[in-house]
This record gives sequence, structure tokens and C-alpha cells, in this order.
Amino acid sequence: MFADKNIADWIYNKGSEDNIVLYSKVSIYRNLENIRFHYHMDKDEIDKVDSILKKNIEELNLNLTEIKLKNIDSSNINILKENLTLPKNRNLLNATLYTNMDESTSILVNSNEHCEIQTIARGFELKECFKKAYDIENKLDEKVDFSFDKKLGYLTGSPQKIGTAMNLTVSMAIPAILCKTPNNIDYFISKFSKLGFDLFVRDEKNIPILNITNRVMIGIKEKDILKNMIEIVNDILDKEKKIRNRIKKLDKIKIEDRIYRSKAILSSARKLTYIEIIKYSFWLRAGLYYDMPEMKNIELDDLYYILFITKNNHLKNLNNQNNTQNINEIRANIIREIFNNK
Repeated sequence: MFADKNIADWIYNKGSEDNIVLYSKVSIYRNLENIRFHYHMDKDEIDKVDSILKKNIEELNLNLTEIKLKNIDSSNINILKENLTLPKNRNLLNATLYTNMDESTSILVNSNEHCEIQTIARGFELKECFKKAYDIENKLDEKVDFSFDKKLGYLTGSPQKIGTAMNLTVSMAIPAILCKTPNNIDYFISKFSKLGFDLFVRDEKNIPILNITNRVMIGIKEKDILKNMIEIVNDILDKEKKIRNRIKKLDKIKIEDRIYRSKAILSSARKLTYIEIIKYSFWLRAGLYYDMPEMKNIELDDLYYILFITKNNHLKNLNNQNNTQNINEIRANIIREIFNNK
């Protein structure tokens, strides 16, 4: 297994069903009572939120490191985003990030909301992420007053988050579904949308990553959202496994050819896009699922590492390069080095 100090260590902590479920994530959004929401705050209010939350976060004794995001350069900001430690599309001008050593737990202060608690884990560990996030939220709730309305629930700067102000996300590798039964995606999207969940497949179903997140946060209890999400993930997990098993039984040569070709391309290519990394490495996950002898030198940890180290900003940092002119060549070089050393 390879390692890089810029990659979040949670990716190496094995989780349930982590051949198919890439990660589970829980985000909880909170604002302090009697202080205006982010977009209307003045400097005194920003400082007040920072002071109150800093004191109470430190008292949790979670061994979190404090990072004033305005004090680090854009490349490190982007690496935090690629690690999924820092959410995208956040206002970071006055933000502070608190995160633990493996970046599995983080608290973002003074961004789009006063406080955003996030827990993330490799594989299908949604219950554990949920418990960890709410343990933190409950302890903070004992110390500070969060903005809450008896009818609406928790109040946020974004109307879409009002209510539970909680977002669950699960990301899945589904090469078999996308290869053999792509229409299942439309069926899942329609079926689970009625339960208040959004399902996304990138690039018009050309990339076999399925992201699932709850859209509805009002009029429903947190534990019911969790229960529904677990049922949805199990449904899709079952479908992906059944298709993998069926194509291995009915079309053995074709599926083995696809896996061997994927390994050969990753081992030999001189240029690779990140989309190609996803496509080919996901078929190697299928090879590990089938326990193919030719995959004995490849571990699932390697495939997780590949997914993160080949993102643009990780590559730039690794090569001290600030442009993307030869980024696909650099990506291919890194992958060849990994496979040639196995």
C-alpha cells in the first residue's frame, strides 16, 4: 500500500461493503440563537460566533486541529476539498475548520452556517457516522443555544436545510449496473425521489459513481431519514451484487476481458484522465470482488489511494506543479509507478 501525507487517513480505515460503497457522510448544520445568519453578519457577530464555538469545541476534547482557512493557500484549500474534509461551495472568507488527525471528523465555523459538523467514513458506515455527528451536536447543544423553531425545526441560512438541518450522503461504485442495466438508474431516481432523496450519476451515466443524498429535511425525523437511506443503499447494493454475480456466471470471458483490459490500461497508459481512472479502477474493484487470482497483488486500499492521489490538486502538490498542462501524463506516470511496484 502507498501513502501520502496530503491524503485523509480515513480512506485506509476499512468499512462495511467498501468494495461498492465508497464512503458514508453525515453533515449537521446549526446556527446560534439571536445572531443573524451568515450573509447578514457584521464583524462583531462573526467574532462572537468564532469565540463562542471555539471555546466550546475545545472543551469537547476531540483532539481537533484548528485551521484558519484565510491563512492557508488555495492549493491546500483545494486538497481539503478533494479529501472531502472541506465541503464545496462554501464561503470561506471568515471560516475556521476544526478537524481530527484522519480527517474523519470536522467542524466548519463561520461559513454558510455558523456551525457545520461533518463525519465521514470509508464504506457503508452511515450509522456510525450518524452517531458520531450527533454525539458532537448533543454536547454542543448542552453548552450553546442553537436557533430552533417549534414548528419548523432548526433554522438555517438556506431555506432548503430548515427542519432537521441534516444531510446524509452515500457514494457508491456501480460499474455492473451501469454496464448491464443503465435503465435501473432512472428507476432508482424515480422511486427514491418520492421518499425525498436525490440520486446523481455524473456525466450522463458515463461515470459509474452513484451519489445518494436526502433532499427533504423538514417534516421528517432524523432517524427516519437514516432508516430510509439505509434501505435505499441496501437495495442498490443488492442489485449491484446480483448483476456482478450474474454476468460472471453468464458472460465470464467478457467480464474477465474487461477487467484485464482495465488493469492493462492503468499499468501501461501514458495519458489518463481522472474519469478514466474512475472507470478502470472500478472494474478492478469487480476483479477483487470476484477474487480473481490475477488481482492478488492489488488491494482495495490501493484503489482508494488511486482515487484520491490522482485528483488534480493532489497531483500538482505531489509534483510541485501549478499548471495543468501535462496533468494527464503525470496522472498516468503515478499509476504506472503504483502498478509496477506491486
